[in-house]
This record gives sequence, C-alpha cells and structure tokens, in this order.
Amino acid sequence: MRYSKAAVSSPASIANFGPGFDSFGLCLDMPRDLVTLRCAAAGTFQVKVTGRAAIPTDPLKNTASYAAMKLAESCGHEDFGFSMTIKKGMKPGSGIGSSAASSVGGALAAATLLGVKDKKLVLEAAAKGEELISGAMHFDNVAAALYGGFTVVSDARARTILQIRPPRFEVVVVVPDVTVETRRARAILPEKVHMRDAVSNLSWASGMVHAMMKRDVPAIASHLDDSLSIPYRKSLVPGYDAVRESALSAGALGVSLGGSGPAVFAIATGGSAKIRLAMARAFKESAGLESESFVTFPGEGARIESVS
Repeated sequence: MRYSKAAVSSPASIANFGPGFDSFGLCLDMPRDLVTLRCAAAGTFQVKVTGRAAIPTDPLKNTASYAAMKLAESCGHEDFGFSMTIKKGMKPGSGIGSSAASSVGGALAAATLLGVKDKKLVLEAAAKGEELISGAMHFDNVAAALYGGFTVVSDARARTILQIRPPRFEVVVVVPDVTVETRRARAILPEKVHMRDAVSNLSWASGMVHAMMKRDVPAIASHLDDSLSIPYRKSLVPGYDAVRESALSAGALGVSLGGSGPAVFAIATGGSAKIRLAMARAFKESAGLESESFVTFPGEGARIESVS
C-alpha cells in the first residue's frame, strides 16, 4: 500500500429528487461527513464516531466500516485491517443521505489506501453499506455523493450512472425534529400504482433531465412533482403540505421531500433566508415541530482531503 492514512469528506445528498424515485440524486455542497482511515493489523477493525450523531461503532453494523470492508474484499484484500474515525456532519434518518455519506466516505478511503482507482468498485461497496441500513442496495444517494452534481441511475443492474452538471441554485433544507426510517418509508409505498401516475412521473422525470441539461433552474423546479412516493410518504412528515405552501408563498420556485423524509427542500435563486424562516415557522405552527435548517448549493461529490 502506498499510503497508511487517508481522510475523505463525503457530502449530503437528496435522493429521488422529485419524480426520480430510486433513480435521481442531487449532491449537496454541505453538510459533510469526514471519514479518516488508518491501516492496522490484518483482521483488526475499530470504529470511533464523533460529531453530532450517535451511530453504531460495531464495524459490522456501521455503514462506513462495512463499505470499507466490502471494498477490500472486492479487490482481494481480505487481510486488510483498519481503524476508522467518523466525524458526522448530519444526523441519521434526516432524509439527506446520512448513511450514504458515511458509506461513500468509508469505501473511498479504503480505495485510496489500497490504490483502487475504479469508482464503480467504490460505488458498489458504498451501496452495500446502504443495504446494511435499508435492507436493499440503492444507488441514488451513493451515486450523487460519490460523483457529485445531478446523477441518474439509468440501469441499476448494470450500475450505469449518468452524470449531469447542474446550474447553481440555492437549496433550502429544513429537517423537522422527527425521524423517518428508510425501511418504514419503503414499507408504506404501494406495490402497484395507477397507470396515470406512472405516466405523470415519466413525463416529469424526462422534463427534469432536459431542464438539468439546459441548466434551466425554473424548469428544474417546475418538474419536482411526484405521484409515486410523496403522496404516501408525506404522511410520515407532519405539516408537509403547510410547509410546502409556506415555501412557495415566500418565493421558492419548487418544493419537494428529501429522500424518504423528513427533510423538506426548496429551490430558489434568491430570498433563501426568507424561505428558510417561513418553512421552519410552518413546521412549528402546523405540526408543533422544532426544526433545523440550512442553505446550500449543488455540490461536487466526495473528495480525498489528505493522504499520508
């Protein structure tokens, strides 16, 4: 191995991004997790967590360490051992890709130490970290966190990821004080949907890709509608409709649910402070929920911060 220590920062992301259920992802510039990996004796795995979230430190239950292990296994390095420190920048179950950020950070840090350049191997390992939490391999969050920008999982079986560089716009994110587990959010979805809903989402999703390629922010915002998941998942986020209306009234161009929730995000090209305040107030007044919020922009993905 060329290096004995690597530090990787991995960002939050918004999965589904409107009509792109299990397909679209938008990387956010912040917040970020910082994963630091140090080589250790073969078979040694240690995890320490700092920051603002309490997550498992058992290496087999932590998404970052599990992804790092899977990356090493895929490359024939079963003798790889490590100690890992994770500084969490976001809380789990918030709807902004917390587990994906950790998974990508762990997989990319391991790849850096092992000299692995193939990002598809990193993507695969990170998705296995996601599987640990949700029960199934999903690529929308991990693809966005790894590659940055706007990503489309165009073929999950072939692991085909399309990357589009989005225009710059403000993303106002408000996370109410309620937790939505990914497993529960998936269980609430129907097994079958009406043809009209499928057609609507196909139309909106096609328009979203075109708008991203044209770098047209108003068009991006206008294609945030969804008929497949949000009508069902919004019941897990008290006050969602009131928050959506408050954001639009305050000047947001479009509003949607972040991943499986509870985060709600709005797109704007100005006035983000006003929108942020209106959304937080709506959560409080309509559902009695405190919330935390921030304003960010589309980001460029995970990055190696240092190696030694």
